[in-house]
Amino acid sequence: MSLVDAFKRSEFVHLRGDVIARVGDDHGDITVIDDKEYRILSFDSIFEQSKMHKGSPALPVHNYIKAMLMVLALTSPQRVLHLGLGGGGLVRSLHAWSEGIVMDVVELRSAVVSVARQYFCLPDSDNIRYLVDDAGAFINKEEHAGVYDLIFSDLYSADAMAEVQAKGSFLAACADRLSAEGWLVMNYHSRPGRNSLLSHALFTLFETVMYCTTPSGNVVMYACKSSCDTPLREIQRQARAVGKRFGGDFETLVPRLAFWPRPF
Repeated sequence: MSLVDAFKRSEFVHLRGDVIARVGDDHGDITVIDDKEYRILSFDSIFEQSKMHKGSPALPVHNYIKAMLMVLALTSPQRVLHLGLGGGGLVRSLHAWSEGIVMDVVELRSAVVSVARQYFCLPDSDNIRYLVDDAGAFINKEEHAGVYDLIFSDLYSADAMAEVQAKGSFLAACADRLSAEGWLVMNYHSRPGRNSLLSHALFTLFETVMYCTTPSGNVVMYACKSSCDTPLREIQRQARAVGKRFGGDFETLVPRLAFWPRPF
């Protein structure tokens, strides 16, 4: 597929509507766009970084968000770490799933946190902490040491995935912060090779690795330090139930959920 075709196919580039806010910081502009149904966050006025249904803010919209939330078919988390905020789609959905979940949310840009609070219905709860910090640094800080049942990593600039998200040292730090049955869920811009360094690193640190390729080409990876003995068909059934509970359609994604093959 050519770059032009990939651009046209992407679910993230159809920006239409009225600009209702634009905020700048050292990393560039943050633009908020409204159309009839949705509110959109963009870092470059070309790609959608986040999208919220104005009538149902907790409804997951982008397929990669839906795919990341399918991890709820595998675990019932009590404590969650979000690395990367964007418009807060994962935070809104997870808070709606259970207001009792304790969440730490780490975002590099304070302006992104401010925009998400003002325009994207960011939940305000005693169970949620919003922290302005570099995700790669935060995950290694002893003063923030803690154990999480679920870590979401969705680290992107305006047009690229943050390099730290593919580094073995970052994966190891995340593994150290997970409970024995906890899951790390990461959004990658493309599918890594089966025999890639990333694949080897994942199976060095984790016993179970799964993945879901979205229609736009993003690949969500799921990794757990414990063995998962649940048959794939049952996991997929539970993933469908997760989608129904959110009131969303996960049907295009569920058949794409599978176990990641071990490297050669």
